[in-house]
Amino acid sequence: MSETERPRVVIAGGTGALGRALAERLKTSCDVTCVGTRATSGASDWKADLLSVAEAEVALAGAHTVVFLARTSGPRARLLQGSTADVDLVLADSVARAARLTKPRRLVFFGCAENDEREVVLATSGVPLSVLSGGGEDPAAQLEQLVLAATVETRRLPGWKGAEVPPAAWSGPSTVLSVQRLTPKPGWTAAQTARAYFEWLGGDAPTVSTVLGADAYEIKSLGASMLQLRRVPGQSSDSVEVLEVRDGALVAEGTTGIFEFRLLETPAVLMTTLRGFVPAMPWLAYRASQAIQHARAMRRFGEWLTA
Repeated sequence: MSETERPRVVIAGGTGALGRALAERLKTSCDVTCVGTRATSGASDWKADLLSVAEAEVALAGAHTVVFLARTSGPRARLLQGSTADVDLVLADSVARAARLTKPRRLVFFGCAENDEREVVLATSGVPLSVLSGGGEDPAAQLEQLVLAATVETRRLPGWKGAEVPPAAWSGPSTVLSVQRLTPKPGWTAAQTARAYFEWLGGDAPTVSTVLGADAYEIKSLGASMLQLRRVPGQSSDSVEVLEVRDGALVAEGTTGIFEFRLLETPAVLMTTLRGFVPAMPWLAYRASQAIQHARAMRRFGEWLTA
């Protein structure tokens, strides 16, 4: 980087109050892009779903420094199945995987508590990692110092609690986000795990059958096609299997969801994610039937993996 070139800083999860405050501090010396799930009024905002590794790669491309602030502080779907901590872990893993490819000079992580799993996941990227834990009275100032410092640094400060923000009501389409933490089968790839799931699902309920192709799966009930899923080659790897949910009686017409199996190294867990799925049936009927069945299936599959 030349002496006159301004470093590009990407703030992942930067459209909240802390991200805005940090961006304001950095704008005189850096080109700052704030990445969030929704575009707001900021001219440098970038809308991206950081649960997707592919979208995280696009958002981080060309960054000199990446600041990770992303966490689930508001609704990400009309229905969330799973803990916000597990959602946040997937967010961190997406950014870590993207950083391995885009190779920024530094990652800066802000954690609100000790023993934050996200810090361990970000460290797997291989990118030098600066950490601010706690934050003290002014975390934006501390983060600015870490971004501009000549070397990486870890600071453990007293806890910080941001301003209380009432949860926003979900105003988007009737989407589902289900994130489940399971124990992986030793030695299995993500593709093997996904295939095992559909094989297992075909024998879990008497009315359900599955059709397994080379790169596609179909779930049937009493002979009728309920869900059709196709592998996404450019986004899948040994540790991530990404399937598009495009067709079937249970999918709203014209919509595409994602069903993903992701293997993390540290911690050694399997995260399954169903995101962007829009059910075809009325919402209350979905909540009372299909949503419950999906959560039950993932729980029982997790038990089968460890049997």
